[in-house]
Amino acid sequence: MLDTDLGHDLDDALTLWVAAELVANLIVITNDETPNHDRARYARGFLDHIGRRDVPVVAGSTLDGAEDRFVMHGHLPDARPVPTGVTDFLSSVCETSTRNIIWVGCGPVSNFAEFFLTCPHRIEQIEFTMQGGWLDHYRNPSKASHNPRMDPAAFGLVLRAAHRPRCVLSTHTNAPELAIGPDSALYAWLTAPDTPPWAELVAANATEWFAHRPSSWMNDPATLAAALGVPAVEFGTETVRIAADGRISRDPAGRTIEVSTRIDYPAALTWLAEVLPLNSPTE
Repeated sequence: MLDTDLGHDLDDALTLWVAAELVANLIVITNDETPNHDRARYARGFLDHIGRRDVPVVAGSTLDGAEDRFVMHGHLPDARPVPTGVTDFLSSVCETSTRNIIWVGCGPVSNFAEFFLTCPHRIEQIEFTMQGGWLDHYRNPSKASHNPRMDPAAFGLVLRAAHRPRCVLSTHTNAPELAIGPDSALYAWLTAPDTPPWAELVAANATEWFAHRPSSWMNDPATLAAALGVPAVEFGTETVRIAADGRISRDPAGRTIEVSTRIDYPAALTWLAEVLPLNSPTE
């Protein structure tokens, strides 16, 4: 279950691409959704282009200002309609699934919080890994990292309610070692004259992102790797207090969660490069 704010930072597009290559039983839901469901339309169009028409895409929660955090306006192809109603859809998935659901949170966790409020009896079915949070350092210690602060109430609820929640901390993902920029081999391939049409959406996303930022940290691919058991992210147990603004701090009277303690950056990037299909789309 990939819960993504696709259409802003490039790392979400690459995470979707990798998930589509590796995960047979993939479901995509969107968060920080625009009023026109642009993120879900992007996901639907991309998945159809690479031959994964079987993957359900559901438009999820909206937050104020989402359109300003979407860089793909004018690039979206015509795509099949996307449904809404994440909670009803996921309840049906949990009802019929014979295994636990691996939920990969790449964005604010509004969808997850709403699902837990509606279906608390499903909590033990969900293996929850998300990107976000910091303990020892962050580029701006006066606030929570991006994903928690987008919907801090949802973040606090999910960390308290989820069964053994895991956070891949921004302490470790906001690192130059995980940066991909316009000088990368990936971007050169995406923008080459002979790049196949199915990669055009990711190329446009990369170009729009690099027009605003010098690079993209591979936060979300690292989180997907952790959720899939790739040996690139190490975890440890911490007991934390969750503040109203989404910041977490160590507190022996707090909530026990799993947090990343280290990322093997070369291993993470090598895994990403090995998985990305830079020659032909999924059959």
